Amino acid sequence: MKILRVDRQGALNGAVYNNLESLRQDLCHYHSIDWQIGIDEDDKDYIDIHSLTLDEIMDHGEWGYEKITDEQAKQYDDHRWVNKN
Repeated sequence: MKILRVDRQGALNGAVYNNLESLRQDLCHYHSIDWQIGIDEDDKDYIDIHSLTLDEIMDHGEWGYEKITDEQAKQYDDHRWVNKN
């Protein structure tokens, strides 16, 4: 089984992951450049983006996912699980 990332805005569909944690980490990394702009890390309201759950980061960026078979994953070019656990 693989995980297909779904962009609810329709711009970045087609990335395939080995598991949900890999998807969560990739989305956190993707959104880290614009996460809490203007809030310093020592501010009491600051939240480390990497502490967000998968549901929280998906809601932040309007993402979703589908569970697909290994065979279905072969039709996509963006294989994010390659050389990763």
